[in-house]
Amino acid sequence: MKQEKEKTDVVPVKPGPSPLTRRGQTWLERDFDTIFDDFRRSFDLMLSPYYPLERRMQELGLVPVKYPPVDFIDEGTHYLIHAELPGFTKEDVEVQVNSDGLSIRAKKETEKEDTQKNYLRRERVYSSFERSVAFPEEVNAAKAEGNMKDGILELRIPKKEPKPEAKPRKIELK
Repeated sequence: MKQEKEKTDVVPVKPGPSPLTRRGQTWLERDFDTIFDDFRRSFDLMLSPYYPLERRMQELGLVPVKYPPVDFIDEGTHYLIHAELPGFTKEDVEVQVNSDGLSIRAKKETEKEDTQKNYLRRERVYSSFERSVAFPEEVNAAKAEGNMKDGILELRIPKKEPKPEAKPRKIELK
């Protein structure tokens, strides 16, 4: 006697991010990252007079560049994007949006000079980054809005209205 296989209904799963990618950093992870970033930055600053090539190596892409944290939120009719840019002003930041992606660039150069009777001290600080994000669906770049306050960049980018499907047209044959 042949054994019959049971028929089961296959239900497609709605695509979306996995639980691992949806989970953000905890406050403890962020604090540890901040502590080690501050330590690395102070150590780099201390050694910078002895290693002047580091800036040039960053420009050539030989030293990894840290990107700012970006929150990308789908709110149904539009995308809401938050980027943390501490130390940057809106004059330092350039944002470009097209129908399928977003690019955020920031560049800051600071120069400080301290002149005393016996010495002259000059400090120069350069920082820059570029971050690009692709949209999962087409957006209306012409209606994008953004503002920046206290180092937090907030962008609202509306999605494109879906085009109605064209109805089939009957063609008269001659």
